[in-house]
Amino acid sequence: MEKSHVISDSLFNEAQAEFAIGRNWIAYNTKTYFLDNADMWFFRDKDEAIEFANDNISDVDSYAVIYANSMISLMRQLPYGQDIHFNLTQKELEELFKSIDWQDAFYDPLHDTIEASTEQEKDDLAKMETLLVEWENLYNRDPEAALQLATTYWEGHPMQTYKEDFLTIKYDLMNERNFDYLKSNIRNHGFGETLGPELEKALKEGQAEFTLEFKTEVNKREMEATLYFKKSNESDLYFFNKYDTRLKNEKDETIAQTFYINNGWGVTLKEAYNLLNGRAVHKELTSKDQEKYQAWIQLDFSAKDKHGNYERKQFHQNYGYDLKEALSYYPIKEMQQKEDMEKLIRSLEKGNVQMVAMQVSGKDAKIFIEANPQYKTINLYNSKFQRLDQEQRQELMNKPELKEGKEQGKGKEKGQELGKEDQPEKKQGKGRKVNGGAAGEDNGFVTKKRSSSKKGLGI
Repeated sequence: MEKSHVISDSLFNEAQAEFAIGRNWIAYNTKTYFLDNADMWFFRDKDEAIEFANDNISDVDSYAVIYANSMISLMRQLPYGQDIHFNLTQKELEELFKSIDWQDAFYDPLHDTIEASTEQEKDDLAKMETLLVEWENLYNRDPEAALQLATTYWEGHPMQTYKEDFLTIKYDLMNERNFDYLKSNIRNHGFGETLGPELEKALKEGQAEFTLEFKTEVNKREMEATLYFKKSNESDLYFFNKYDTRLKNEKDETIAQTFYINNGWGVTLKEAYNLLNGRAVHKELTSKDQEKYQAWIQLDFSAKDKHGNYERKQFHQNYGYDLKEALSYYPIKEMQQKEDMEKLIRSLEKGNVQMVAMQVSGKDAKIFIEANPQYKTINLYNSKFQRLDQEQRQELMNKPELKEGKEQGKGKEKGQELGKEDQPEKKQGKGRKVNGGAAGEDNGFVTKKRSSSKKGLGI
């Protein structure tokens, strides 16, 4: 016999809110008869839902993964048991509506429960309570159908007040959840908690669109952002769609760029700072066919699109850049322990310049590094943030005679198999200069004429 499930009212409300923000992949516990909030988990990504289901197997837990974008879609995939919340069909509910004289009928829980003394009064109270439970759950599944019933039978009668109170509570609950979601969303994108009061005020005003202004300082440089919020066309929920950011570079020039938020996820403020400084950031992206993939992104300061944004260079996961391999060419102490290595890689993937320790002439020296996916390598800087050229880099390598040759040759070798849009840009000849020696402002190799005497690293 197929196992049935009953779903709680609070889980109904949670599911509605989760669907509204795009979490449509669901893992639910097949071993539980009564499904409550802790028995159903919502995800944006199918793989995340499957991973959760696989990681949470026990004697009392066994999760199945389904996809649903509405309460009706969810209910059709869950077998339900006989429960008062799901006894009546919509047609049966309408028949129950017709059986009551709404010109006088009104529900007052405290008064009716105390005053119902005869069997008839108790039966009428039970019928009213059943009707209201069924109507509220119909609203959770199909708001339009529930409101149509309320308009037909309650409009102009005492129960109209009940409907208005119910909708007010629902609206307040939705706004509260929307506020909590947006507050969490902007915090996760690096804007902190300070915008909370302004966000709450803007939501209460109920305008179709609004913006919030944000200012901060990153590495002693002023950074500003304008966050854009818009109400959904399908509901009263608001979403964080994009933000404009402005950063002054070392020449005191303002660089501006718009970063878009897709399904609640996008470039964080710190990642935006790194991109505006010319560095590359590793992100999970979504294709036009809604397929997820990994790629490094970097701004192209030589070209702008029709909106005035810098074009974006993208190095797809098939481009062949292996950051761990690029790091392995150098005697980096942080690569010796797994935990340190993973922290280092995560930091570089966010576009950060990371300080590491390397052995130079038998001593630990501070070297600053950043990812360079375009040339399938890493950029290195000394303690004065001066870019190390090829000869200086080779002095640091684990196996100079082998590794430098690989590093120079592998980009061309793998690039031959790539499409045109994934090819690295050609360098403009020899003698390319580093802009003021600042980290991240030049991503090519530096080749210069050198004297026969060796030049130190400037450590």
